[in-house]
Amino acid sequence: MSVLNAKSSPHRRDKESSNTPSTIHHDNKKLRSPSFFRRSKTLPDYVIAFSLMLLAFALIKYSQLAGTGGAQETVGTKYRSTDTASAKETTITVTSSEHKKFYDETNNDPQSVLYFDSAALKNVRATQEGAHSWTKWASETILEVTVADKLDSFQVAPLTATVDRRPLTAKKQMVKDTQNLNDGGRLLGCAVTASTFVSKVENLYMKTMVNYFPVQCSVCFQFSNREDMAGFLPDLGFEPLPTSGGYDSTATKCFGGEATSSARFVKWQSKDSRFEGFGYPVTVDCQLPNGIRELTCNEISKMQDRMEETDELQSIYFRSKFTLDGYFGDPYVKTFHVFSKWPWSAVQSHDDDISKIARSLPSSWDDTSSKFVPSSVEELKLLHLEGPNYALGEWDGSLSLKSMKYHRESRGGVHFRFLVNIFHLVRNAPHSTHMIAVVDGQAVTTYNAMKELLGLRLDEIYRSYGEVFDNRSLKMDLIPIDTMRGMGNKYTKHVGLTLEGLLRARGVKLHIVPIVTPSISFEKSVCGGQYAFAAYVAARFAADYHLMMYVDGDTAMIEGSQRSLQEVLYERFFSKNSSKCAGHRLRLIEQYVKPEDDRTVRVLQCTEDIALNKEKWEYINEKCHLKEGHIVARSDSILAMSVHHPDTDIEYAPEGVEDCITPGNKRTDRYFLKTDEFIQLHLRNRLRKDECVCFADVNIESS
Repeated sequence: MSVLNAKSSPHRRDKESSNTPSTIHHDNKKLRSPSFFRRSKTLPDYVIAFSLMLLAFALIKYSQLAGTGGAQETVGTKYRSTDTASAKETTITVTSSEHKKFYDETNNDPQSVLYFDSAALKNVRATQEGAHSWTKWASETILEVTVADKLDSFQVAPLTATVDRRPLTAKKQMVKDTQNLNDGGRLLGCAVTASTFVSKVENLYMKTMVNYFPVQCSVCFQFSNREDMAGFLPDLGFEPLPTSGGYDSTATKCFGGEATSSARFVKWQSKDSRFEGFGYPVTVDCQLPNGIRELTCNEISKMQDRMEETDELQSIYFRSKFTLDGYFGDPYVKTFHVFSKWPWSAVQSHDDDISKIARSLPSSWDDTSSKFVPSSVEELKLLHLEGPNYALGEWDGSLSLKSMKYHRESRGGVHFRFLVNIFHLVRNAPHSTHMIAVVDGQAVTTYNAMKELLGLRLDEIYRSYGEVFDNRSLKMDLIPIDTMRGMGNKYTKHVGLTLEGLLRARGVKLHIVPIVTPSISFEKSVCGGQYAFAAYVAARFAADYHLMMYVDGDTAMIEGSQRSLQEVLYERFFSKNSSKCAGHRLRLIEQYVKPEDDRTVRVLQCTEDIALNKEKWEYINEKCHLKEGHIVARSDSILAMSVHHPDTDIEYAPEGVEDCITPGNKRTDRYFLKTDEFIQLHLRNRLRKDECVCFADVNIESS
């Protein structure tokens, strides 16, 4: 058996099973007393006592000098602007204490444009402290196992887990409930989505991974005594260690659910030499049975919250199990199980009342009586998201997540193109939300860096382009890209408006979400665990918006006509001219930014140069559409925001909605947004094609 917990700390070995070599646990480090306090055999007792008296006196005098206030820690971060002639350095000081969370200042301010997801952070901490994963040989394989077969060669770790808030899931549960036990959605069994990292994909048997592998799930309640356990839902549930098998009762009762699993791109990844030695996140979807109030998400979370006030329950946890086939040195596969366990505090969301979602499901694609179908573009709630973002470094000769302790200058998960990206979203997508997912090891730094950026004036960040946002334009739904014409070469005027003030005036919110990212998962996963995030973000946030759009952090959304992003997307998804698709793909147009142009103002000039030159616009749309674009999807139909694929389960989508993903990703005007709607301009720092470069003098006639 091999266990790798989400939290890193000293290892200790425990005996778990006779057929497994070892188990690795991760516990908090124990504090050891300084040697000064250890009883010495060479010093008499009166010397030690006198020394302690002197130390106590010194501590009392120190506390008097320090004052009566609570202990505080001050942390400073710096942001260097490279766009002004004299590179200006701004320092922000963030003060924190044991009585105040670092994000309270913005989260508790109704006027703030910045929100740090404290519920997600609570999940991260609970996962780090209490979740773990382990492996075990399958019983049918145990006789074939040899001493040379090292099961711990497959390392496993728990990743994100959340209450499943997808309208698609609620609809599936209700449709399959032929006895109507759900009582109109009020008694829907709790649904959970959870991912587990499994290392060394190339050593797994792909036919099992791609086609089918058995999966199980359950939610368990551990009681303080067997009497309370017996009184909880009598005659239902099971004990994880059955007493019929000779085990003593642990006063724990579990309830199994219907489980499915997915590993969407594992076959593609296993064949790509760039990812040799990489692992993959396996996602398990679980739905508990309907008709039992105590097994609804809301009730389970209430029990979790009340646990400190009663003597009945000791813990609630979610558990998944799936079965894989692997190679262990010989040509024959051997079967093993992967278990993961999360405390319920790692699973709870910001709103676990799924009955509100179930009672609002649309009956058809244009059912405006549902809260998931807006009746006008003004009502449209749009989320655009990027991530998980991270600052990459190198440690001990290989790529690693950059340390925020030793690299204080880092901005963490604030993307180096953020200022360009948000410039255009503020301009053409007002009254929307921009979500930034960030690896948990850089979440605090990201928040502090973002706070600092928000306090800078527009002329400090954008120089003369800050004048685009004048009093007249701020009131427009769309600030046309024409307003940028010639701004890059103008003299910079003082603009008193800060970036925070601009976002507030345009109704744009920033939402930072920390994501569970163990170091092994980050270093041995594609894009820092992006595929686990794809399932998580849909399950967690779909019920909060009408449309969800996934975009890369180094892109800019550029309109092809005089319409805002919301106007184009409302027309596509909800108007009488709708394509009735569950999701659409964006056209990703590549533009390489040379090192000498890699400054915010010059990159904005690149977007202006392309958008306002009709011939160049047509040229790059034809010649520089090199890779798959990202996606936008209806929240009532999304299964997973799979980066380039708006995955759905059309059987449970609203009537009339269709899966428009084309075979082989063929470009069609129905599935792809057209160039006269919006394009996703990919402002890369790496070259893909010589003609696709910012400020390139392209030969239009010969093209």
